[in-house]
Amino acid sequence: MNKYRCLIVDDEDLIIRSLEQFFEGHKEQYELIGKAYSGQEAIDLAMELKPDIVLTDIVMPGINGIELIDVLKERLPRTIFIILTAYSDFEYAKQAIRMNVKDYIVKVPLSETDIFQALDRAGQTIHELQTKEAELRKLNTSRLENLYRMRRQIVSELLQGDIHPNHFPRYCEELKVNPILNDYCCFVIQFDDEALFKKQYGQADQMIIRYGMLNVAEETLLAKAQGFVSEVRDLQIIGFISWTTMDNATDVYKRCREFGSELIENIQRYMKQVVHVSFSSRRNGWATAANSFLQAQELLRDMYYSLGTGQVYAKLPSQSVQTADEDTIRMWFQEISRKLAPETKVDDLKGKLSRIAHYAREYHIPEPRMSVLLRKFMDDVRQKIVVWKLVVDPAPYVLEEGMKFEQQWSRVLAYINDCLSQRHAPVRSEISKAKQYIEDNIAERLTLDEVADYVNLVPSYFSTLFKKLENENFVDYVNRRKIEKALALLKERDYSNLQLSKLVGIHNERYFCTLFKQLYGLPPQKFRKTYL
Repeated sequence: MNKYRCLIVDDEDLIIRSLEQFFEGHKEQYELIGKAYSGQEAIDLAMELKPDIVLTDIVMPGINGIELIDVLKERLPRTIFIILTAYSDFEYAKQAIRMNVKDYIVKVPLSETDIFQALDRAGQTIHELQTKEAELRKLNTSRLENLYRMRRQIVSELLQGDIHPNHFPRYCEELKVNPILNDYCCFVIQFDDEALFKKQYGQADQMIIRYGMLNVAEETLLAKAQGFVSEVRDLQIIGFISWTTMDNATDVYKRCREFGSELIENIQRYMKQVVHVSFSSRRNGWATAANSFLQAQELLRDMYYSLGTGQVYAKLPSQSVQTADEDTIRMWFQEISRKLAPETKVDDLKGKLSRIAHYAREYHIPEPRMSVLLRKFMDDVRQKIVVWKLVVDPAPYVLEEGMKFEQQWSRVLAYINDCLSQRHAPVRSEISKAKQYIEDNIAERLTLDEVADYVNLVPSYFSTLFKKLENENFVDYVNRRKIEKALALLKERDYSNLQLSKLVGIHNERYFCTLFKQLYGLPPQKFRKTYL
């Protein structure tokens, strides 16, 4: 059962008390939320409390009941009014009827039955209005969803080239879109973290939020300019915006920045989602829609460097594009990996690592290329630390899809720090130095005498010391590392057995295959076909 909130207005205290007693006996269905002794007091109270039903006297000092209703009708259109009066003056009755007052009750004597019946009719009216409004909202929502679905299909076909730009205007009336696309900018709205969004919400909630975002985006757009929005895939929205005057590129750039910021703020406020917005340069006509969309999408690559807050991406035509030298970063990474050793301290690397991170952020190296550089560096680090004696093997370094640069970089730093903190203190420096020499010269033929000489130890003593500390003799260790290196190369591309054996410094192909099979159970090519 619905419960209706009521306000009573009368300048007679006796009537007020009588009405209070009535509501006390019917509090399950009618809640008395306030009482007023004058018209002005009633207006102030009604605006604060927003009652469903107002029962008011007519003759009161100052603003009378008819004037009170006249004021509140405009401000509270859903409120139902019931007049209580000691007068049966027909003129008052006619005014009340014209104002669509629900009931007109003579209050002397005040009949509890009359009041209850009047409130019951008022409650029924409210219920009917609420039911109709709910049906209308449902109908409007259904129409809106159908409109968005049609836009998504037709606009996507336009962008993919399945609909010729000259034919697109024939769909515009159905899509509620202006068939003429004059000077405009294309914009794209993208979630900051799609994976997190999919993890937080089920399919039904995702759809509700997406449609809500479309609604917020279009309302924000139409409040400032002309245009429309549409989905192009589940978590990406495209829009076309045009201002009455788009005089020059600087003005357009400024407008895009302002509109983008407002769009991000509104979606954050109403839908609780962090998004980024990118804008194409100024274009004209449906024939340029696909290219403008691609241009806006291209700018979204800079999301890779965002810090979890919505950003606007737009460029002035005069804005020069900085090009980063990826070889510089590659060289810096190689320099770090060459110097990495068990005795290295984390503080020794901070400056070099900070330089790389700053360079990447400054030049916004695209995510695919930066991720390749990071993976290569971490593979080099693994190759280094595999010869160290670690207390516990560090957690593997993994680059997950959709990771931002800052997340990737944090994992790089954590992995290096983890490796350096897990070193065995008692490792002899000569053995560490020997193992590093083996790694640096893995493609060469390495002999015990050569490595012992490098670390300034007598070969026999070096051999005994190596076996004692590594639980593996020198020859077996070198062969194992060569075969492990061969496996790493085999994962990169399909080398022949002869190529692999030469790359790891074993020039007898048959012996190489024998060693590989001893370690991994299969010859190299069969291993690749079976497992890689």
